[in-house]
Amino acid sequence: MSTLLHHRLADRTRLTALANYDLDDPHLRQQLDAIAMRTAMHLHMPTAMTTLMLDNAAMIAGAHGVEGWMRSGGAPAEWAFCAQTVLTGEPYIVSDATSDPMQCTNPAVELDGVRAYAGAPLITPSGQVLGAHCVIEQVPHVFSADEIAELQAAAADVVIAFEQHPSRHSPEYRPSFFTN
Repeated sequence: MSTLLHHRLADRTRLTALANYDLDDPHLRQQLDAIAMRTAMHLHMPTAMTTLMLDNAAMIAGAHGVEGWMRSGGAPAEWAFCAQTVLTGEPYIVSDATSDPMQCTNPAVELDGVRAYAGAPLITPSGQVLGAHCVIEQVPHVFSADEIAELQAAAADVVIAFEQHPSRHSPEYRPSFFTN
């Protein structure tokens, strides 16, 4: 593993923010899958997903059209295009990964045929970037400004879904019997 990448992703404040959400909640997973399906349909892409970046791995929290090894739920951080989205805090776009100097040797490109990627950062209200909401395609694709705007809107919807599912360890957690 790249020590530099691990160090850059291992920001304690960012990882603590990630722990504030109940990522195992089946209702949250359903919401994230639905957002991914909507994104894939709106952008006419076969695959959309919400990926959370840990310090050494990407975890798929919600998805539509995910196949192959990605169905296992994640990948090493070095393989994750979403790591770049998290590190920059900006949309990360790759129109043709086979000609992109940063991605052309990525195993997801070489083994799985990923060619196009667009990811929008998942930015919490406190400003932490947890991961990305992204689309991938196995043919080159030039993303329009409207497509990126749609992806960013979907990323905002993902963050709203997270905010509705705080971890039991989060200060925002309130058991349902306290909400009535």
